[in-house]
Amino acid sequence: MSRPRKPFGANHPGRLPATMMKVLAAEMSDPSRLRRGKQYAKDGSVLDVVIDPGAVTCEIQGSRSMPYIAVVSVKPGDGMPLRRDVTSACTCPDNDNWDNYACKHVVATLFTMSDEFLLEPELLDLWRGRAYDADVRDADDRDLDHHDPDDDDPDHIEQHEAPRERRRGHLRLVGPAESERERRVDPPRVDPLEGLLGFPGGTALPAIGDIERVEPQLPRSRELATVLRDALGHLRIEWD
Repeated sequence: MSRPRKPFGANHPGRLPATMMKVLAAEMSDPSRLRRGKQYAKDGSVLDVVIDPGAVTCEIQGSRSMPYIAVVSVKPGDGMPLRRDVTSACTCPDNDNWDNYACKHVVATLFTMSDEFLLEPELLDLWRGRAYDADVRDADDRDLDHHDPDDDDPDHIEQHEAPRERRRGHLRLVGPAESERERRVDPPRVDPLEGLLGFPGGTALPAIGDIERVEPQLPRSRELATVLRDALGHLRIEWD
């Protein structure tokens, strides 16, 4: 991994892909997460970034001591992808949020990518897999031009294929394929207090009657009641 670069000055070569990446970030998130993720990218909370064919991985320092890991994956193709071509994942609790918006750590990753594309627009082709595919084709062409009879040996072929597999190994670690995500089954959740709060066998439990629902009493002031009702309707918990 490497530290994200901060552009300065004007007339950078990748202004168009950088702007389109910011637009993509706005499409993937809501205004609140967009604002906080942009601030994360601006204030140096993004510690490291690595751009590989098909996936970009960032380490983002949040409120806890262990940084969060955000991955933005893309389908192979040409140019800037559409929203449907991009998927994201993060190790923060907000990754599985019910509203299906990208968390602020993913937004910070997208804005970091925007800065990288601004300085080096060729990284967009690398992310979409075009640069990697070109390298593989060139390597295959060189192998055909310089064919060695020993290459037909299975052990020799395995030695040639190993470096290519190592190049893809990082993607399997930080950005599993969609099929692997679908097959993955989360382990059952274990309550750490279950043993402490459990009752020993034979313990008689007290009878508990039905609990009646009590409607909250709003203040008599109509203006204050309206404010409280609106606040309860828009209450949402955000994770750091």
